[in-house]
Amino acid sequence: MVKIVFKGVTKSFVKGKNFVQAVKNGAGKTTTLRLSAGLEEPSEGQIFFDDKMVSADGKVLVPPEERNIGLVFQTWALYPHMTAYDNIAFPLRVKKVDSAEVDQRVVEVSKILGIEDVLAKYPREISGGQQQRVSLARALVKNPGLLLLDEPFSNLDALMRDTARALVREVQKKLGITTVIVSHDPADMFALVEKAAVIVDGNFKQIDMLNTIYERPVDRRVASLLGEVNLFEGEVKDGYFISDVFKIKIASKFSGKGTLGIRPEDVRVNTGGENLLPLGSFSVMVSSYQGGAFRITMTKSSKNLVFISDVPYKVGHELDLYAVKGRMKLFNENGEFIETV
Repeated sequence: MVKIVFKGVTKSFVKGKNFVQAVKNGAGKTTTLRLSAGLEEPSEGQIFFDDKMVSADGKVLVPPEERNIGLVFQTWALYPHMTAYDNIAFPLRVKKVDSAEVDQRVVEVSKILGIEDVLAKYPREISGGQQQRVSLARALVKNPGLLLLDEPFSNLDALMRDTARALVREVQKKLGITTVIVSHDPADMFALVEKAAVIVDGNFKQIDMLNTIYERPVDRRVASLLGEVNLFEGEVKDGYFISDVFKIKIASKFSGKGTLGIRPEDVRVNTGGENLLPLGSFSVMVSSYQGGAFRITMTKSSKNLVFISDVPYKVGHELDLYAVKGRMKLFNENGEFIETV
């Protein structure tokens, strides 16, 4: 599997009269992907594939066609005048691969992706999900060492996105390809990746195993980017977190102003227990259906709280809510993570 290394990489553009720095030390989602593909050169710094330098200080040393990459764009970018077969075969024909081998490899990858029956059709004649698979097949037919995905599921509906994620995960396992995906949707991350990089304002804010980032985000911003979190500002004093909404005892030696973060899945309703901390009575604002469960938005003292439920609740209904002990995130006044409480 290919290892990509960025060393001190920055990328700047001139936009009209303005100087725009899209990448600082290797961050800027789509631009970073294009730098990896060789479609952009770094303004400064070096990029390595394993131990081989492929770009450095304003130059692309190894062009895209020699990097053995597969690239899937957000729009899929299929050629409308070509059949699905010809779209998939295109990168092999550019390399002047023998026609018999082209046919063999197109058929092989089409079977893996389940699109053998649409090979004779044009993009306009097949569904969005099939177009997405054709685009993925075109990227995979070259047997790439590196697969780059740029927001590949954003144009699909919810059900199709889940199917597409499962498909990419299956392909990853079967072919053992290093895969880099750019996405703003945490669902993509949890479905496909083990290690993640969170980009904030053009910088890598946190790079770690995905579960570690979710459980121990470096700050409030990262916590919110990787999934919904209820944030309550207040003060920690004498072992209690005190806000305008509730006062609860927490296991922390920290003292001072801060923020308590509670994920929706760590909220319980109308039940006590030694592992639960009472948040008080909240009123239902709205119940919405999302991903096989109900997302319940509550309110108290003009502050909102969201939790996940198996059943809906009527607007105005009062519920006693509890937080799971040992699952809440404590941040200091500057928004930096302190500990889980």
